[in-house]
Amino acid sequence: MNDLVYILVLAIVVTVHEFGHYTMARLMGVKVKRMQIFFSTVYAFKPQAAKRSHAGTSWRDTEYAVGWIPFGGYTSYENRPLSVIFTDAYGQKHSIDYDTYLKLHGKSAGSHKRKDFYYNTKSAWKRFLISIAGVLFNLITALIIYTLIIFMSNVGNGTGFWQELSAAGEFIVFAVGNTFANIFAMLGIQITPPAISAENYEMIAAFADTASNYTFLIHLADLSCVLALINILPIPPLDGGQATFEIYEMITGKAPSNSFKKVASIIGSIIFILVFWILPMLR
Repeated sequence: MNDLVYILVLAIVVTVHEFGHYTMARLMGVKVKRMQIFFSTVYAFKPQAAKRSHAGTSWRDTEYAVGWIPFGGYTSYENRPLSVIFTDAYGQKHSIDYDTYLKLHGKSAGSHKRKDFYYNTKSAWKRFLISIAGVLFNLITALIIYTLIIFMSNVGNGTGFWQELSAAGEFIVFAVGNTFANIFAMLGIQITPPAISAENYEMIAAFADTASNYTFLIHLADLSCVLALINILPIPPLDGGQATFEIYEMITGKAPSNSFKKVASIIGSIIFILVFWILPMLR
């Protein structure tokens, strides 16, 4: 796969991933501030805000951006401020709690909360769904592509749709398992990847025999699996790390502190760079 094709495939996979976060956030009633594909922005577009009578979120709430460094993307959300800085009649600046600020401006914190679209005020399970949505969209994309190719590879063989879907799902488990095995191998740990079952072996073998006819689609599905696998790892600031914080909150009823999250993100970034960048170059 040449560089241009790789960048195109990566752009599609990252777009699907970020669109997963975007879609789930909208479904959970969260305003999406920005959705960016690749880093170091070269173009950003913010739709003109429109007057609307409904209380839901809108695609116009979001700034859409594209960068030139092909290394992932991100989606950011509207967060409720914890405090507000205001200047009094004497020119002095003060920091006050946001609820107090609302009361000073004649607004009820309770009525405001009913209309809020803030990410950080949503329940842990809603934030959890937003965190894993990108991974789910990538896996669904891979499942659709593999099922389509297995179907086309086995036309006339008498296989049914559900059997083909089962084979595609098993192939995803096989591919992800082998990726895990390769990651652990870089760390000097040998694990046995999952094997293909006998009932699906012939269909997947036919898929492998005709793979050269569907190179672009296979690259798209493979990279979708890889991106999903990497992002679901419980390492902040990856999606899996954020999901781990939310699982902890759902179990204990208490969210980790912001300072803990910041430290965990720094440590996680170091681990990620070490495992996925430095170690592969040293081997």
